[in-house]
Amino acid sequence: MEAKKKNVIQIIITFAFTLLTLLFISWVNNIASNAQVALRLILPIVAWWPMLIPVIFFMRRDKETVKEIGFLKDKILLQILMGVIVAVGSLVIFIVLPALFGINMSYVGNLDIFAILYQFIYMMLAVALIEEIICRGYLFKKLLAINGSKWFAILVSSALFGLLHIFNWSLFQIIVTAVIGLYWCICREKLKHCTLLSLIIAHALHNTIHPIFTALFFG
Repeated sequence: MEAKKKNVIQIIITFAFTLLTLLFISWVNNIASNAQVALRLILPIVAWWPMLIPVIFFMRRDKETVKEIGFLKDKILLQILMGVIVAVGSLVIFIVLPALFGINMSYVGNLDIFAILYQFIYMMLAVALIEEIICRGYLFKKLLAINGSKWFAILVSSALFGLLHIFNWSLFQIIVTAVIGLYWCICREKLKHCTLLSLIIAHALHNTIHPIFTALFFG
């Protein structure tokens, strides 16, 4: 019971700190918009890194390893390939199929090559990296420890992932994001060689290619 209580407290602290950091990121982005080009490119990425402070603190204190949250050293190329496959699946399910029915999943279209390259770097070094470590890495592990049920951990971590987007003030986006998170979480649990690295790659590719598809389908 004591261990379960500790895990619940760590989940609450980590999630609350994550929300506060998102507000900090919004503030940094406002500053970056008026900064020189170099800072405008770097600050939005670096602003995400403090979000990992609770995760790093708790993991070091409890002597937990990155392997325990889903990072593996072996068969890296297969992990990368699986990330690409998972990204193709999420793009088809959540972007292409809705677009065929005339549904725009709320992204702004963009075909500028430099913006696309920066988006991928931004996703890999900030958004996808941090959100996957927190949601489908650390929080998933803690939720699994609380209940012992993988489906409990999958559903709750996906719901929390959706709630991380609450500051977009769109219930539709929260729900869609939670469902996409559910898909990624199931892929990690059910597909061989699908690791946390795979999901970081899948997440980054999904968010980078999404605006391209939006531009192609909706202009």
